[in-house]
Amino acid sequence: MKKTVPLVIGMIFGAFALAEFYIPHHQVGALSNEFRSWAAILSASAFIIGGINILQVTWPKIRRREPDWGYKAVLLAAAAVMLVVGLPWHKLGDPPSRPTVTFGPSLPPPAAGERPALPAVFIQVPAGVTYQIGATVGASTGGLEAVRVEPGEVTIKLSRRVAGYRPLETKVNLAPRDTITVEGDPPMLWGRDGRVFVWIYDHVFGPANATLFALLAFFVASAAFRAFRARNAEAALLLGAAIFMMLGRAPLGRAISDVLPDLAQWLLDVPSNGGRRAIMMGAAIGAIATGLRVILGLERSHLGND
Repeated sequence: MKKTVPLVIGMIFGAFALAEFYIPHHQVGALSNEFRSWAAILSASAFIIGGINILQVTWPKIRRREPDWGYKAVLLAAAAVMLVVGLPWHKLGDPPSRPTVTFGPSLPPPAAGERPALPAVFIQVPAGVTYQIGATVGASTGGLEAVRVEPGEVTIKLSRRVAGYRPLETKVNLAPRDTITVEGDPPMLWGRDGRVFVWIYDHVFGPANATLFALLAFFVASAAFRAFRARNAEAALLLGAAIFMMLGRAPLGRAISDVLPDLAQWLLDVPSNGGRRAIMMGAAIGAIATGLRVILGLERSHLGND
């Protein structure tokens, strides 16, 4: 029973996924979307189970001080930090979504013959905050700044140049000689698009990832040196193709002969592309065969050993 029920469920849903392409009915499409929502929930649950599994596997090794336990401690610490900063903490409470706008006393009326006074917007925001008042864009230095705008509906937007902050935006109707004071500070976001998460990704994960790939280049060169030894006909063919490709892509090859770049491109377009397509077709046929075996109940490796 423990394996029969999952097998029957896999057969039913697999058959439905196959029949969906041959039954053009709106109810089938709606049911398919519902199943995809269930699959998304199961995928999210798999991440949670995976995190618990990592904790169960690594924590006993850290506690027993097994070899390389320090790396496992770094793994758990990094996972905990990313979990904390990845949660949308900014949704707790009531963060501001608009800047604070306060109307002040009106400007004195113009003297005879003078133009009507334009509305004045006084900006009092922290340093580093950029503002957009109508068509005027600037960056605050921390002091009180004044901007003259045309009467009418004026859009006021406060933001920061760096990612991870939510801009504050509002609209105000201003009449001639009106004065307003604008205050506010764009709140920092948390979660996937938050300031801390983005900073860790850009300044910790990004450089570490680039370093890892830079080190992989030496391993690839070493493996290529061992693989390109002409011990048999296949290895000699691989070595010859590699030599022509390197000469065709390097400026030295064009200096030797104009034929080498064309030969390298021909190797990519014809033999390499043909082999790649054959591999993709074989993989597709294998996937179809495996899917049919699962639907028919012949493939049971995903249920564990019998």
